[in-house]
Amino acid sequence: MGEIPTTGSVPVQIKICGLTTPQQARAVAACGVQAIGVIAVASSPRWVPPHVSHTIWTAVQEQDASVARVLVVADGDDPHLDAYLGAQDSRQRPTTLQLHGQEQPERCRQLIQRWGLPIWKAHRIRSPEDLRTAQQRQDGAAARLFDAHVPRQPGGTGRQLPLTWFRGQRFSGPWWLAGGMGPENVATTLRQLATMAVRPDGVDASSRLEHSPGRKDLRRCAAFVAAVRGAGV
Repeated sequence: MGEIPTTGSVPVQIKICGLTTPQQARAVAACGVQAIGVIAVASSPRWVPPHVSHTIWTAVQEQDASVARVLVVADGDDPHLDAYLGAQDSRQRPTTLQLHGQEQPERCRQLIQRWGLPIWKAHRIRSPEDLRTAQQRQDGAAARLFDAHVPRQPGGTGRQLPLTWFRGQRFSGPWWLAGGMGPENVATTLRQLATMAVRPDGVDASSRLEHSPGRKDLRRCAAFVAAVRGAGV
């Protein structure tokens, strides 16, 4: 669990991030997503403390055990991560770590060894060159996530990357597209990328699926899933 298959016949995968209650996490898991994200970054309006994350993961596990449980951290130290990852009951733990800070390759490899979990490394992209540079990292990441760079904001900004930056890019492994996607534009985004012979393995949405930060609009979540499935890519 936690590693998303990426063969050509597999549909684009869907992650909805920033869940803050077990009730909403259970409902989002029932929408047909492949991954759910919980934020362990205290500066985020979607942050939850460790004990709440444990209840969210249990709800996801009970609703659909195949859904990847992704804990989003940014430059967290070991005691911080221990609080989120150290639950005795495996149902209360994530299955994937998403690193959204300035973690260097050595730190990424250290976390993989310490916790035995797949790592998704997030990159805040400022230019097409950043996309190329990210592919050259040797950090053991199972997947990469590309989001727009906004100063002093590690994610959840609702800003979309210029899709023309993906033209001609050659991706060395699984990757997720994040930033500014909702039910209204995700299908168009995927189709536009397809015209450039580019296809993400997954899409990640958060802020455009909310009533307010951390409070998901379940109708928009379901509409987002339907839009991805209807994109035909």
